[in-house]
Amino acid sequence: MNIPLSNSHDLAFAWSGLPDYAARCIRAVIDRRGGGVTVIGTRPRVPIEGMEASLGQSVHWVDGHDRSITWHRFGMTPPKVFIQGGHFLPAFNALGRQARLAGACVVLASDQNWTGSWRQRFVDPIRARLMSKPRFDGVFVAGNSGERYYRGMSFPKEAIVQGMYGADPIIFNEGPPLRDRPKQLIFVGQFIQRKNVVALTKAFVRFSMDYPDWMLRICGSGEMRDLLPTHAGIQVEDFVQPPQLAALLRESRCLVLPSLREHWGLVVHEAALSGCALALTDVVGAAADLARAENAALFPPGDETAIEHALRTIATWNRVQWDQAETVSRALARKFGPERFADAVDQIVDTLRPGLTANQ
Repeated sequence: MNIPLSNSHDLAFAWSGLPDYAARCIRAVIDRRGGGVTVIGTRPRVPIEGMEASLGQSVHWVDGHDRSITWHRFGMTPPKVFIQGGHFLPAFNALGRQARLAGACVVLASDQNWTGSWRQRFVDPIRARLMSKPRFDGVFVAGNSGERYYRGMSFPKEAIVQGMYGADPIIFNEGPPLRDRPKQLIFVGQFIQRKNVVALTKAFVRFSMDYPDWMLRICGSGEMRDLLPTHAGIQVEDFVQPPQLAALLRESRCLVLPSLREHWGLVVHEAALSGCALALTDVVGAAADLARAENAALFPPGDETAIEHALRTIATWNRVQWDQAETVSRALARKFGPERFADAVDQIVDTLRPGLTANQ
């Protein structure tokens, strides 16, 4: 049962680089509660058109490094529940400290995923015990991999809530059956080392020697753009707004994300909502939620040959396999999005109110 908050400003979110999908998720909370939700954000790196229209209200835009920030600046006292995105920005930490001193429930919103590294097994638990658990009553995570990580940090299961990320199915949806779409692969992301996009293009060039009817569409920007090869089968373009990206995904058969590290990967959900198959490194956090043998090819990070092998595997699928991949992607994608986000916030309000802390 959803326990209502007592006044119009008892629930607040702080989100770094507030993106459009987050605005749409928070809008579902605002609509469900009839308003009265405070939203604080730092500006996104890539401006999104109509951000506040997606949210349905104004945002308190702040400088993330402003240590002097107070709730009074927003014309309010600290809320009863504060969902704080991340624990590195001084401004958000200042608001979190003030809220906790006022008796609020402060919940860390984190997209950290479990990789099983030495650091995660031995160093992170110590850091969490000293730094995170004393400051946060619970954790709002993206999916299964995030929950596994914070269980490893000794947060109890009841203090971890899934559903933090999710694209809007109103935008990302439909499209022709996969088997009838152009033979197009798509990468969406920054052109940086962590995304491993240069290795993807090299693997595709070799792949295309045997599959010349396939294309690779690359959308993004970044410092490695000039390193991308010129090739008849590779089309490179800048970042696009969400509606335009949705149209591109509906024209593509498979999203390829060869990241060396990827906490969750919202674009994976966007692609799955659009019915796409997935080719991902096995460290992509969303793989635990959205990738199965029927709709995805997973491969180890940093292995260019493995990328090529994954592309070859997908290119050999028959019409039945494409149909199955589309069905599985869409089914798994329905588990995330604005409504799931709003359900998760209800759960936070119900179970992580002041009095239940991660230290109990």
